[in-house]
Amino acid sequence: MQWLVHRFRRRTLTTLLFVVLFSTGATAETVYRLGVVPQFSPGDIHRIWGPLVAQLNTQLPFRLQLHTAADIAAFEDKCESGNYDFAYVNPYHLLTLHAQQGYQPILSDPDSAIYGILVSKKGSGIDQVKQLTNQELAFPAPNALGASLLIRRDLQEKLKIPFQSQYVHSHSSVYLNVALGLAKAGGGVQKTLARQPAHIREHLQVIYRTETVPSHPLVVHPRVDAQVTLAVQNAFLALAATDIGQALLKKVPIKTLAPVSFDDYRSLQQLGLDAYYEDGRE
Repeated sequence: MQWLVHRFRRRTLTTLLFVVLFSTGATAETVYRLGVVPQFSPGDIHRIWGPLVAQLNTQLPFRLQLHTAADIAAFEDKCESGNYDFAYVNPYHLLTLHAQQGYQPILSDPDSAIYGILVSKKGSGIDQVKQLTNQELAFPAPNALGASLLIRRDLQEKLKIPFQSQYVHSHSSVYLNVALGLAKAGGGVQKTLARQPAHIREHLQVIYRTETVPSHPLVVHPRVDAQVTLAVQNAFLALAATDIGQALLKKVPIKTLAPVSFDDYRSLQQLGLDAYYEDGRE
């Protein structure tokens, strides 16, 4: 039965690609920029996403070109200037991108809602979040949804714990700073913690978690032709239905993919995070 699903998707994608070629003028030389939020180092982003994009490009009549940035703040600036045709972004950042540039979400992982976590170093004596009073905490960036916004809101409003923030540019840097004892604790999300090397992860423990929120979406700029957008969306879905695609997506990490719309993210407007969001930075 599964092979019938794969065959149907391949035929549907092939038909769609002919439509794209004839209706948009897209050719093998046509390039669309795909930006990926640097939750990890830029090198790790290219190692994770490079093979995935290469596989997609074998199925598309145009080319996706992978881009990221030195840090999350720089990536946010590029998004807000409309630099990317497609982008994989922080869910809360989507609200700004939708308002400023008209970006629309087209795909997300419905089985991997995210939540923020605070980690401390094992053996440091910090086993409860209340022990972080007046301590310096590491965060990847001010506006990272789970790893910073939700945690800082909870510390201030729910837990009434004063603290100092240190921004270290990526989730991986947060975990490294905590493991080395350079920060008493740090913010991340469960998906990026699971991606850390064992020699880092084994030194960390989770001492707090936030509520869950929708996962990172793949978004598209409104200048992109609707047939091109549909081709990219279907290419991702077709790839996700294969063993090779599932292995590649697992490294992101993404478990499954499904179409989404902006309505799936409207609930984020009710989280009360505006007071913690810093314009111009993620």
